[in-house]
Amino acid sequence: MAENEKESLWYRLWDHRPLKEKQRLRSFVPYILYGIAVFYGIIYLSILNTINRERTGTTVKTWFGGDSQEIIDARVKEEREIKESFKALRKRVSGGH
Repeated sequence: MAENEKESLWYRLWDHRPLKEKQRLRSFVPYILYGIAVFYGIIYLSILNTINRERTGTTVKTWFGGDSQEIIDARVKEEREIKESFKALRKRVSGGH
């Protein structure tokens, strides 16, 4: 091996290791990828939960166009209840006791 290759970063990190140790380290790759996927999923779901917190979902439409009045009233009531429930969770920033 040339002296130039031995000074490279790839050689110092990987190439100088014995084959058995390389195989052992390679066996960790699926676990690392799985961990990254789980971590990404948790972050992604928490962002989705934050974004969609007050969204009440879609409703079934009637054959003739929009929602019936009962469905609209129920949706408005549900949105109001959700907003009311989150008011109690907010911290008071100024004043208060």
